[in-house]
Amino acid sequence: MSAAPRRQPKAPRLGLTDTTFRDGNQTLLGGRLDTEEIVPIAALMDGVGFHAMEAFGGATFETHLADGSDPWEYLRRLNEATPKTPIQALVRGQNLVAHHNFPDDVVQLFISHAAELGVDVFRFFDPLNDLRNMEVAIAAAKKAGRRVQGALCYAISPAHDLQLWCSLAKGLAQQGVDEVVIKDTSGLLSPQATWELVTALVDTVKLPVIVHSHCSSGMAPMAYMAGIEAGAAAVDTALSPLAWGASQPATESVVAALHGGDYDTGIDLELLTAARERLQEVKERHREDLSPVADRVDADILRFQVPGLMLQDVYAQLDSNGASSRLGEVLAEIGRVREELGWPPLVSPIRGIVASQAVYNVIGGSRYATVTQELKDYLQGLYGRPPVPADPEVRRLVLGREEPITLRPADLLEPMVEQARARVKKRGGEVSDDRVLIQLLFPEHAAALDAGKRAPKAEASSPPDGEVPERSEGGGEPEAPPTADAVTSPASGEDPRVSEFEVEVEGQVFKVRVSGGGAGVAGPRPAAGPNAAEGGGPAPAAGAITAPMQGLIVKIPVNVGDEVKLGDVVAVLEAMKMQNDITTSVAGSVKAIYVKEGEVVSPNQALVSVA
Repeated sequence: MSAAPRRQPKAPRLGLTDTTFRDGNQTLLGGRLDTEEIVPIAALMDGVGFHAMEAFGGATFETHLADGSDPWEYLRRLNEATPKTPIQALVRGQNLVAHHNFPDDVVQLFISHAAELGVDVFRFFDPLNDLRNMEVAIAAAKKAGRRVQGALCYAISPAHDLQLWCSLAKGLAQQGVDEVVIKDTSGLLSPQATWELVTALVDTVKLPVIVHSHCSSGMAPMAYMAGIEAGAAAVDTALSPLAWGASQPATESVVAALHGGDYDTGIDLELLTAARERLQEVKERHREDLSPVADRVDADILRFQVPGLMLQDVYAQLDSNGASSRLGEVLAEIGRVREELGWPPLVSPIRGIVASQAVYNVIGGSRYATVTQELKDYLQGLYGRPPVPADPEVRRLVLGREEPITLRPADLLEPMVEQARARVKKRGGEVSDDRVLIQLLFPEHAAALDAGKRAPKAEASSPPDGEVPERSEGGGEPEAPPTADAVTSPASGEDPRVSEFEVEVEGQVFKVRVSGGGAGVAGPRPAAGPNAAEGGGPAPAAGAITAPMQGLIVKIPVNVGDEVKLGDVVAVLEAMKMQNDITTSVAGSVKAIYVKEGEVVSPNQALVSVA
């Protein structure tokens, strides 16, 4: 392995990092561009003079797997096609490109392997800005001789002042990063805030500062200009067909605006013409994949200080529960929950935890009566350390007497690489670093890839910032994610938009029917146990435990006749991309169970009766 990056950027007055194939593709098209579409366009962009081309990491790894292709092979081909341009990867610290923390040996193998296959620049971040969750990945990238960026997830709160940002930047500098990135995934950076922040960071760490923002609120171009004037060394842009909206400002617009001035990028617009035209043709082929939510400016982001996708999730959940009129209450509750959790940045997956809890608190009748496993993990410290400690009363309400951990979350994890090698070998697959890492990060896709099968695309939908999806992303071992086992075509004569596939949740297989109207679960295979209520069964008893919102029953851990104590879990409901424990508020005996595992339930539908 080389001691230094094989490709170094040219040195224009202002650097541009191209995000077309990572953020642009993910935010606007849901990651639908494949290897055969990306690589030829990337080749046309090579040699233009980009600071780097961010085209790997984030959600790209899983979307390739979900589409039945190999992300490592994609990286190899991208590397061959862009010999003059540094390839950049976005990596979420100890989570890498997946949904939960991994032990150090997995992190080290992933970074060294990605570096060997072509990644020249690693951009690391942590959703809570907990630098402990970045240190092993940074050290591994430095050992591989690669350029390292440490990203700070931008947030607005009483806890996030210039003193905190400068302290975090100093910590990154001490870990050996080469560049510091202001990562604004929500588009909340104002010009004034950007100017003040860039000025402070440049003065504090004496390292190049890069600004990354999204156009969701409409402020990004103005924020970029303020950051450039304050001394930013580079900004992130995307080619115009996949720019704006939830993506970055357009490369062509930034190049033209700065041409001939003190901040000229040194990039020739004519060199981008062929690539832009080719990308526009590809975009037209994916017109049906273009997100109408992401491809626009949303002023509500400025009004409520809440990321666009988070707002959309709240709208959708309230609508599905017949509670659209309570939007104002939920938006107020988001701020209250965030304060109680220690003012975390609203970055995936944390924003999903905050949004779901706010909805539960408003429509559930009592605050924190229903909580997700992810919230429990968060309060136990399994995601890391928030900017300020969480409210002790909320922690007590959710965790009882359990105390949060104070050590680095990954210190709780045992090494996993050799076990994964043994599993791959036992399955008869190729025991290469490629396959071992896929087995470790996304075991639900590993067998399908070896067998040449294609997993359902819906399994890899991603948030607008191009990070990994917001499901089961706790700091510790997560609940097992749904595993796609097969895809079948609709029967002849049925709606061609309808397809069926099977998913496995906690060892049980369900048949899921997907159509233009969404997904519904047809029922488990084999059928649920004898305690599940059948058609014509007993009517729910008064005071029965009910569903707080619409969702999928993934587990009924009790049987009729079981004795339960106050607070025992009697059902697990999957809603808002998270699994939620439904507990009993009384002690007694389980008298009746009215639903089956695998059943989609409505708000306030009776689940279990305890008396």
